[in-house]
Amino acid sequence: MGGYARIFDATCKDARLLGSARLARVLGLAARRAGISQQRYERRYEPIWNEGGTAAALDMFEGSYAHVWAMRRGAGAGAGAGAGIGVPPRVMHVIGSLAAGGAERQLVYLARESVRRGLAEATIVTTHPTTGAGGHYLPLARAGGVRVLHSGAEVDPEASHLLHRVRRTRHLLSLIPLGYRDWCVDLAGEFMRARPDVVHAWLDHANMWAGIAALAVGVPRIVLSTRNVSPQHFPTIDHPDFLPWYRRLARQPHVRLIANSRAGAEDYAAWMGIAPERFAVVLNGFDPAACAAPDAAELAELRRTLGVEGRRVVLGVFRIADEKQPLVFAEAATRVLRAVPDATVLVAGDGPMRAELARAADAVGDGRLRLLGRRDDVPALLSLADVVLHASRQEGTPNALLEAQALGCPVVATRAGGTVDAIEDGGSGILCPVGDVAALESGVRALLGDAALRARMSSRARAFVRERFGLDRMVDDSVAVYREADGARGRR
Repeated sequence: MGGYARIFDATCKDARLLGSARLARVLGLAARRAGISQQRYERRYEPIWNEGGTAAALDMFEGSYAHVWAMRRGAGAGAGAGAGIGVPPRVMHVIGSLAAGGAERQLVYLARESVRRGLAEATIVTTHPTTGAGGHYLPLARAGGVRVLHSGAEVDPEASHLLHRVRRTRHLLSLIPLGYRDWCVDLAGEFMRARPDVVHAWLDHANMWAGIAALAVGVPRIVLSTRNVSPQHFPTIDHPDFLPWYRRLARQPHVRLIANSRAGAEDYAAWMGIAPERFAVVLNGFDPAACAAPDAAELAELRRTLGVEGRRVVLGVFRIADEKQPLVFAEAATRVLRAVPDATVLVAGDGPMRAELARAADAVGDGRLRLLGRRDDVPALLSLADVVLHASRQEGTPNALLEAQALGCPVVATRAGGTVDAIEDGGSGILCPVGDVAALESGVRALLGDAALRARMSSRARAFVRERFGLDRMVDDSVAVYREADGARGRR
């Protein structure tokens, strides 16, 4: 809980509501100590202590965009969602942290480049501290002149006062279910303080919390950025309130939705029950400067260190988790190794299924399928690889595959989500049906066995990424969405 949330609770005039909130937090802590997961608690127990619950909040938030944009001193009743935005617009990006993830990288690229080009005044707000692993991209943001704040870490007295003085805002915030009210209140305080023209949220939890907070205080433009397929495919992170809130937010005329792949847009649209056209598809931007190839001497030393001198290398770069299908990867790799005696398969990455993948690697023997763990030299690994293999079941836009192609390494991957947009089938790589071990094996063997094919795809891969995933194009498309937010009006 940040400073705005603490003050909101302490000054809440509804003693019954405040008592319920405190009781819910005590029970939530007890549940965690008893081994009950946060997800199970939210689904089964929290509604008991949240009278009215999500339904009441949803009803009150319907059409809330029409109320006065409370933070704009001197603005009349005509201010709010329909008002124009500044030039350049003040944009507040919201995300959980700046950890080493694809969404976090794209956010920092967008904020940095929009500031550099004078297209926006960008600030990043995180809901979690940017210390340790949570601050991986913090230096990149700061080097680009982007201010980074932790939501609720510092309280602005005027913003805190407004949260309580504006009756409608206070009432809307008090209706938010207890499980995530604190996140929303802290973000509402940040929006009151900074008075952004646009709130651009990234990833599902931030989309929900920032979207609710922005509605409550009347931010003129709200952009929700999805980065994969919908949460229904990820039970460990899905929240029971995601779907109703997404639907309610999508009905607001000043809310715009972004996906970074066509497959992601279609999947979210089907889940939400809206037209896919409600989503603007903004493909990721690739920064060549962040993915420079090492020189020949460095590559030779890396080959020596890894023990792959004179061998053909198949590389996997992925989080070792269920949605990446590491055991499908292992089976395809094992078949390749049986057929190609001078091949070695390396895996860079870590995750909850590492033990299972390690057992599969041990079964191969001779160290020909090796797990390297998390690496900070991925561009060098991609530069020495002959082929990258990717067996995922679900994807947004796989940045590792863009990096591989930019460095001239052809890819064999499954047709999972945004991978279809990220690879030119038959040009920069080979696409296979999801779960088709034989097709993955065949694709890798074709590339390993045909130097001319590999050289042709290597050349095309570099050009494909340059043409389709330019950084300036991603920035231009994103900024255009800010100004098109009113275009969502009337589309359901």
